[in-house]
Amino acid sequence: MVRTHSDDDHDRKLLDDVERHGWHVVGIKEDERGPAYCFSVGLFHTLQVPEICIYGLRETSVMGQIINTVGDLMKSGERFADWHESDDVLDGFSCMFRRVDRELYAEYFGYARWFYESDDFPMLQCVWPDGANRFPWESDFDAQLVERQPVLANETAWPFLDAKNRAVFTTCRVLDDGYPVLLVTHDEDGTRQFLCNTTNDTDDGRVACLQHIVEMHPSVAELADLPRGWQAIRDAPGEPWQRFESPD
Repeated sequence: MVRTHSDDDHDRKLLDDVERHGWHVVGIKEDERGPAYCFSVGLFHTLQVPEICIYGLRETSVMGQIINTVGDLMKSGERFADWHESDDVLDGFSCMFRRVDRELYAEYFGYARWFYESDDFPMLQCVWPDGANRFPWESDFDAQLVERQPVLANETAWPFLDAKNRAVFTTCRVLDDGYPVLLVTHDEDGTRQFLCNTTNDTDDGRVACLQHIVEMHPSVAELADLPRGWQAIRDAPGEPWQRFESPD
């Protein structure tokens, strides 16, 4: 159920944009209550995909362009979900998508609630990184940017700070032959490796997404907090992980 008629010019513009283009972008300027932000209205109605919001960039026009980029990507078939990372949205940087807590809709997304006549629509926040490609939930995120980008995400059981679709390295024996993960490394550049510790042959190397590895080998979730530059090893499944700094 969506709204189809209004006597207000601004509201009619929103309805017309949704009908003609598939969605409308609402821009909210920065004020004493918080940073500027933008959000879409109509993506869920038109494409059955989440609405998109973004916070904290200086120009609402830039944030609107980013939302339109995401909308165009979804219109062409790409899909985004909670804890998914994308290199296709921001020029030179990755962004992360997080599911917005529905309890916050009334505070931030009045026009979307007006259009849908309820809170019955999903919303993803497009979260941008600092200059070092770190996100707000990482401890070394640029402190000067924290207040510019509140993260409105639901708390979830996902244990990693990395995206669910982050590429990680493993072996064909882990992926295809059911070998257990016995060695995990978290390299200084952020790369994670989940290895069976039975082969060093480069031909046995494989790339997988982090979520798939966690689903196949749930015990590796214990190492979500493994620092960069560290490794963890165990002798067999069920044995405790032994953590140590990686050799130079």
